[in-house]
Amino acid sequence: MRQPTTAVVVAAVAVLVGACGGSNQSGPASSSTSATTTTSTRPPVAQPALAGLLLTTAEIDGVLGVTGTSTKSKADKLPDDSTKPFAQGWKWPADCLFAFDPGEAPVYANSGYTAANGEDDVASLPPSSNDIDPEVTQVVVLFPSADQANAFFSTSAQAWPACANRQFTAPGDADNPEVAVKIGPVNNANSTLTTVMTLTLSNGSTTITGACQRALTVRNNVAIDVSACRNDPGDVGVKIANQIAGKVDKQ
Repeated sequence: MRQPTTAVVVAAVAVLVGACGGSNQSGPASSSTSATTTTSTRPPVAQPALAGLLLTTAEIDGVLGVTGTSTKSKADKLPDDSTKPFAQGWKWPADCLFAFDPGEAPVYANSGYTAANGEDDVASLPPSSNDIDPEVTQVVVLFPSADQANAFFSTSAQAWPACANRQFTAPGDADNPEVAVKIGPVNNANSTLTTVMTLTLSNGSTTITGACQRALTVRNNVAIDVSACRNDPGDVGVKIANQIAGKVDKQ
C-alpha cells in the first residue's frame, strides 16, 4: 500500500492510503535516560557542507535493501508541525513533538542551531504489494560548535523519556481516519537516542498498522535526526544516522 510521509499520515490525510511500517516492539520496556555525547577535535563543519552529509538515494537503497529510492522533497529550514490541524480540534502532545517528524523547529528552539538541511526519500514497492513503501526522512542540523550540539543532545536525552510508552488517539472525521499512536521505549545507547512510533489508522472496516524508528545522534557540531519507516523498521534509522555520522567524520 502506498505511503505518504509520516507527518502527513499522522495528520490524518483525506484518503487512507498507507502507514509507516510494522513494528516488532510490542509492549513497554525500560527507558534509558543517561545522556551520552561525543567530543570532537576537528574544526566545525561549515554550512556549505551540510547538504552533502545526507545519504544519496543509492545509499538509502543499500540500507533498505531495495532499488529505486527517489527524493520526494527537500528543505533547508526546519518545519513547525506543532499547530497542524487535526479533526475535532485535537492537538498533538507538545512533549511528543520530536516523534512526529525529525527536525521539528519547536524542538530545536533556543538551542543555538544556525542551519539545517533535510530530505524525504521513498522507495516505491510494486502496486500489488501489501507492504508499505519504505520511507526515510533525514535531517542534519548545524550548530556553531560541538559543545552546543552536544548540549542539544543532552537536552533531548532528558526530554524524550517524557513521551516514552505513551499512547493517544487523533480522532477522525468524515474525511480523515482515526489514528491511534503508540510511542515505544526511549533508549540511549552508543551516543544515539532511539524510539519507535507505531500508528494504527482506522477508517470504517479498514485498519492499517505501521511504525517508524526515530534516531538522533550528534557528530562534531552536527545533529543527525532520522525517521525510517517500512514494514519492519528494525534499526534502519540508526544505520542511516551512523552513515551520515561517518560523512561528518570525513569533513
